[in-house]
Amino acid sequence: MAVPTQTNVSTLIDQYSALFFDSFGVLIDGVDALPGAVDLITRMNDEGTNYFVVTNDASVSLESRVKTFASKGFDIPQDRIINSGSQITGYFTENKVQDAPTVVLGTQDAMDYTTTAGGRLIELGGTEEPDVVVVGHSGPHDWESTLEKLLELFSRRFQQNNPVRLVLPNPDFIYPNGPGNFGFGAAAFVNLLEQALERLHGSHESLLATKLGKPYEPIFAAAVERAGTNHAVMIGDQLETDILGANRVGIDSAVVTTGISRRISPDEFEDVADELTPRYILASLV
Repeated sequence: MAVPTQTNVSTLIDQYSALFFDSFGVLIDGVDALPGAVDLITRMNDEGTNYFVVTNDASVSLESRVKTFASKGFDIPQDRIINSGSQITGYFTENKVQDAPTVVLGTQDAMDYTTTAGGRLIELGGTEEPDVVVVGHSGPHDWESTLEKLLELFSRRFQQNNPVRLVLPNPDFIYPNGPGNFGFGAAAFVNLLEQALERLHGSHESLLATKLGKPYEPIFAAAVERAGTNHAVMIGDQLETDILGANRVGIDSAVVTTGISRRISPDEFEDVADELTPRYILASLV
């Protein structure tokens, strides 16, 4: 059974060719910068460290994210941010669904990511049915009525042997939303839809969402390509996304104790599956 070791961020900088940082729970708590995070980014900028922010955010444009970071004191260039929203383009290209009628549930920025990818936006419940549904954010929606509409649509189209594609850029089930506060991510609602469809029709791949962010491969492949190396370590706060994803693609992982995960010592991982166990524990970014 794997057991993580405790280390510090300076050791990781010296040891690895690239560092990948989650955003929420690692750099910010959902509202403000976490202790040591701004100083660390400044230090890495000054030293020329090969680092990237790898975030499951699909609701905000990269330009807006840079401005938000700056408002918290961070100087993080846009080309150092890799998000799940940007992976929508690769999905549309690989699956040849450019110009497909597409419903996007989410912010205007989530819609912009999808139109950039080639999707032709329509309204849910309009005169034209979607061939693709992108769930880009957890709000603002009346989720009870929205899920009922999606359940009817996906169920009927599955029975017609013409399934609708479901795309989930951000697979975070929950996320930090300020000190001691958490919010439900879009994945929580997609999970409900998937379970309902399985109850009705059994297990079928076409009834499952394609996930683009951590812990799935597309966003890690983009990060490794941008970094120019797979000799990297992923620093995150969620075992089920940051750590699992890194372990799956064969890069090392480190968990911080400032976000979702509250395990602070190696012996607290004795009951955790190897695929969810990080190589390192970081008490902080200081």
